[in-house]
Amino acid sequence: MVSIGLENGEFIVLLVNSLSVWGKKRDRSVAIQDIRFSSDNRLLAVGSVECAVDFYDLTLGPSLNRIGYCKDIPGFVIQLDFSADSKYIEVSTGSYKRQVHEVPSGKIVTEQALIDRITWATWTSVLGDEVLGIWPRNAEKADVNCACVSHAGLNVVTGDDFGLVKLFDFPCSEKFAKHK
Repeated sequence: MVSIGLENGEFIVLLVNSLSVWGKKRDRSVAIQDIRFSSDNRLLAVGSVECAVDFYDLTLGPSLNRIGYCKDIPGFVIQLDFSADSKYIEVSTGSYKRQVHEVPSGKIVTEQALIDRITWATWTSVLGDEVLGIWPRNAEKADVNCACVSHAGLNVVTGDDFGLVKLFDFPCSEKFAKHK
């Protein structure tokens, strides 16, 4: 499956082989910013400009029943990442904050020791000490738009407002890190 978020708050889930619509839903009225399948492929997380993340149970079929959501997000959603066990989601926001929430309750996790023990299935956030070095000199926070850590966890690729795609070692915690 592949999912597409629309500007009107709707999202569509397509079957990859046929590109036929498997399901569609609209629980928000503003643009969908990021969509992520859980690592066990049972859930779909949908993040919006409305400062919310909704969780849908894919095992219940194409009706796409919302089973939970995150609230108290301090800005619009820019990136989402599930934990390897699909029990947590990390939300990166337009106010340049990262929050970890329980799935599907949406409860904020504040215990740093617990957060430090979470293994992430993906890393697409442009925020955090682990990717501090992706920012070029004199760049504004909004200049780096996307990041993706390789499955092996050795590299991070970024895209920016200057039209560049850069490859860094990961973690990339030294400021102004060298890249390819």
